[in-house]
Amino acid sequence: MTLKAPRPALLPLLCLAASCLALSTADAQYDKFLKRHLDFPKSWAENEDKYCTTMMGRRSIRCQGKNTFVHASEAQLRAVCSSGTSHGQGARNSLGTFRLTVCTRLPKGPCLYQGSSTMARIRLVCRNGSPVQYLRRM
Repeated sequence: MTLKAPRPALLPLLCLAASCLALSTADAQYDKFLKRHLDFPKSWAENEDKYCTTMMGRRSIRCQGKNTFVHASEAQLRAVCSSGTSHGQGARNSLGTFRLTVCTRLPKGPCLYQGSSTMARIRLVCRNGSPVQYLRRM
């Protein structure tokens, strides 16, 4: 059995496949970001604690120590990626403030949360013009 030389015609096809895989990974990360952090308009609840306990369960992220929900449109969050200030390694700081609800798990009880509302600038990690990770409020 003899080895055959690589076929140059396959190289563009392999590059295209690699590009598609990278884009689909970024899309999956964006979808995960939306599920974990976007709630616009804000869902109604009697109080912030009930809001957090309900939303964490609804989004299947129960029992996590802390999570922040951003009450802004997808377009507003993408604008952080396109016009926010760079903070290195894909991180972008928002220019304006956002309405946020911070959910913190209580030490006792079956995954109950304390919620607090605030307005703050945010730092996101962006890929291909879309947010893929919430880093912190500022």
